[in-house]
Amino acid sequence: MNSSPKIPIRNIYHMLCYAWNVLDQSDNIFLGSEKFDNIYNLFARIYISGTSSLIKRGLNRYYIQENEMTSTLKGKINISDSIKSQSFLHGSMVCQFDEFSKDIKLNQIIKATINILIKSPQLDADLRNKLLKLRVHFSNIKDIRLSKALYSSLRYNRNNYHYQMLINISELIYQGLITNEENNEFSFSDFVRDNQMAKLYEKFVLNFYKTHLDEAIYNVHAPKLKWNLDEEIDEEDLSLLPEMRTDIVIENKVTNTQLIIDTKYYAQTLVSSNWTDIERVRTGHLYQIFAYVCNSGFLGNVKGMLLYPTIEKEVNAKFPIGGKGIEVRTLNLNADWEDISDRLLSLVL
Repeated sequence: MNSSPKIPIRNIYHMLCYAWNVLDQSDNIFLGSEKFDNIYNLFARIYISGTSSLIKRGLNRYYIQENEMTSTLKGKINISDSIKSQSFLHGSMVCQFDEFSKDIKLNQIIKATINILIKSPQLDADLRNKLLKLRVHFSNIKDIRLSKALYSSLRYNRNNYHYQMLINISELIYQGLITNEENNEFSFSDFVRDNQMAKLYEKFVLNFYKTHLDEAIYNVHAPKLKWNLDEEIDEEDLSLLPEMRTDIVIENKVTNTQLIIDTKYYAQTLVSSNWTDIERVRTGHLYQIFAYVCNSGFLGNVKGMLLYPTIEKEVNAKFPIGGKGIEVRTLNLNADWEDISDRLLSLVL
């Protein structure tokens, strides 16, 4: 990409809320209307506001089983470990007991993420100072290394649901912003360049339609399509074909129609070739959506849509190809949120 679409921070925040299904938390954090030019500052703002809210309501605590040498008996004595350590020589015994502690995974992840953001060279100084002040509240929480296994082990309930937005931000930072870590020094990557915005854009559009379209009329999902083969082939040959994983499929049960949407987050909607200055739809994108439409097993009317962010101008093009309807549309993510919502709904209603 030569550049990236400019998106107000507030809109990025709304997109994150849709993508992670945490819309009920979206009014709790005020982010202002600054232009999106630094993903680190955006995440720091969310973390400062969200973590401050956690501290005010009190960090979650759970009972954690401890096993330690102590001169004051509590819980139950661990005879085996006491003998092995010969703790009685020091007037102590190894005891096993439950402690009501805030040193739990959720708080450990919050602390680790604050540390990562503080080390970002692109972070504004005032935001770094605010994060440093917040970190003081986590001084009794141990330092951990983030990992995929750590995030996958988490489970949410009504008692810890308010952590979900911050943990999702943390996972996104871990997956999209850190390339490596050596000697406690983090190497940061470019969020937009590494396609994290493309993933967010796709998930946002999918969950927006799941949220706002009437389930009694619309079925919104993202299925994997099967190739419409003329005859059966063996599994080995079938495995050579590329998978057709859709971004968004919207089926209208009343009109018996299906719309397959493929989101494309690019700095340019149209491109020109080496031989002409005329701008056109990317060949690969058009072939891809056409393949989806032609191989859909839906029995009603099927059409496809390429949905790009608006860069310089809106695009509203339709192409009837081989009896199939293909559309190219754009969505202005730099507009007021109400206009973005209206635009998305107008594409399907």
